[in-house]
Amino acid sequence: ANAKPKDLEIYGKVQGRVPGISTKTLGWTLAMMRARHDEQELAIMQRSIRITEAGHRAAWAAVKPGASEGEVRAEAERVWRSMGSRRPAYESIVGSGPNATILHYPRSERTMQDGELLLMDMACEYAHYAADITRTLPVNGRFTPEQRKVYDTVLKAQAAAFALVKPGAYYEDLDKAARKVIEDAGYGDYFIHGLGHFVGLDVHDAGAYHRPLEAGMVLTLEPGIYIPEKQLGVRIEDQIVVTANGARMLSDGLPRTADEVERWMAERQGGTKR
Repeated sequence: ANAKPKDLEIYGKVQGRVPGISTKTLGWTLAMMRARHDEQELAIMQRSIRITEAGHRAAWAAVKPGASEGEVRAEAERVWRSMGSRRPAYESIVGSGPNATILHYPRSERTMQDGELLLMDMACEYAHYAADITRTLPVNGRFTPEQRKVYDTVLKAQAAAFALVKPGAYYEDLDKAARKVIEDAGYGDYFIHGLGHFVGLDVHDAGAYHRPLEAGMVLTLEPGIYIPEKQLGVRIEDQIVVTANGARMLSDGLPRTADEVERWMAERQGGTKR
C-alpha cells in the first residue's frame, strides 16, 4: 500500500514480462485489515489494558500535594515491567496544574500542588500490542466545584459518543456527538483535538476513519477540556471494541465518575469519603 517509486517500477517490469501477473493498488485494504482484530488479538489487548490499569492504580496511590509528577510516572512504569510489559506504549504524559493543559507534556518534573488536577495519559505495550488510557485526578483527593463541572462534562461527552458506537457507525458522528456536549456546556473552544483513534500494534494504529466501523475494531474515546488561563485540564480516555450489536468498554477496571475517583483517593489518602 505504501510502496516506494522504485518498488512500483520493479512491479511494473514483472507485470510486463510474466504472463498472468497483474498488480493492484491496495489503498485502504491493509489499514482495514489491521483495524479489525480477532479474538486472540483482543485477548492480548485486554491483557495489555489490565496491566496498564494495575500501573495506574499503583501510580494513583502516589498522588498527593508535594509529590512529583515523576514519582507517579515511575510507579506506573515499574508495575508494568513487573507484570511482563517490556515498555510503555508511548511516552508517558503526567502533567499537573498548568502542565495538564499541554497535550503531549513530556517532562514529568513538576511538584504537584494542593488544589490542582493531575492528568495521566500513560499505558503499556504487551506482546507488541498497545494500550492507551487517560485519567485525571484531583491532587488533594477532592474536586473543586469548577473542576467537577469540567470533569463531568468530559465524561458526559465520552458517554454520548460511546452510545453511538456500533457496526455501520461513522467516527465523524461519534466526534460530533462528543463535541456537541462540550459546546453546549460552554467549553467548545477548549476541546482542541479529535475524539480518538484506532489502537492495535501501534498506539495510533492504521484505520480508515472515513469508512463505517466494523465489529472487532478497537479505538479510543478521549474527549478533553483544557483551559490554560485557569491551569485546568481534563481528559478521560478509554479503549472500546466494536461488537456485533454495539460496543464494549475494554478499560473498565478504573474509577471513572468524579464520585468514584474521590472515594478511591479518600481510601488511600486517609481522607473522609465524600
